[in-house]
Amino acid sequence: MLELANNGLEAQRTTVLAAVIDGAPLTTMRPHTALERFTGCFFKLVYKSGAYVETLPDPSTYLLVEIRGEKQPRCVIAGPRLKSTRSARTDAQQVVGIRLRPGVAYLLTGVSPERWVGRRESLLDVLGDPVRTLARRIAVCSSTEAQFDLLQEFLLERLAGKAVDARVSTALHLIQTSRGGMRIRDIADTCGVSCRQLERLLRLWVGILPKLLARVARFQAALVCAGKQPNNEWAYVAAEQNYVDQAHLIHEFSGFTGSSAARFSSLASTHDVKASCD
Repeated sequence: MLELANNGLEAQRTTVLAAVIDGAPLTTMRPHTALERFTGCFFKLVYKSGAYVETLPDPSTYLLVEIRGEKQPRCVIAGPRLKSTRSARTDAQQVVGIRLRPGVAYLLTGVSPERWVGRRESLLDVLGDPVRTLARRIAVCSSTEAQFDLLQEFLLERLAGKAVDARVSTALHLIQTSRGGMRIRDIADTCGVSCRQLERLLRLWVGILPKLLARVARFQAALVCAGKQPNNEWAYVAAEQNYVDQAHLIHEFSGFTGSSAARFSSLASTHDVKASCD
């Protein structure tokens, strides 16, 4: 039996809104207990031409297997996102994937996620033939459950006995649970490092500096809070999520999404799929 190292922290339960999806059915599955500290859910999307996807700012990375008709399937890593992107699919495609919690991509690949911030890249050059084999096996599976099982087996084997640096885990835990509200100096003190050391650690393991991670955590918390309000009451959301005022929240939305908070009224609707990977 494979055992995964325990770094002393429980898996983060903070809800992360990964994307807003229209026109593509979504199937999810919880990971094996041994993977919960490392990943969010397994998911599968079946895109048809015209499907609409808006990804949201997220410090996680995503391990994806893209199945593209007659083309060779490929294993891709999608890095942390600091901006929303909107796209419409022009062809049919299946995507089987899993969310890797911040820090886990470095543990899995030995490459800092800084390389992939805002980018997608084939993993073939990084992990070699095992990911080519994984993609091919997943592409010919007869069921979604079997596809998830193959991806889970791949991760269990490669994460066995490993753990994210305890200082990184602690910093991420404090940033997420405080919704970005805890002072970076206090986080560094709790981790037993200087602010400069904390910056170096998070850049290496997560690819994003702590102040920006805090802003993304607060933005994500605002999205979740807004989705629970019947009319997206942004003044209430701003107050609840430690923004100076509603104007401050609107400015952050503009920076992260390129548009106003009002455009996200669909977060409280039932029309689109709001993809959450925890």
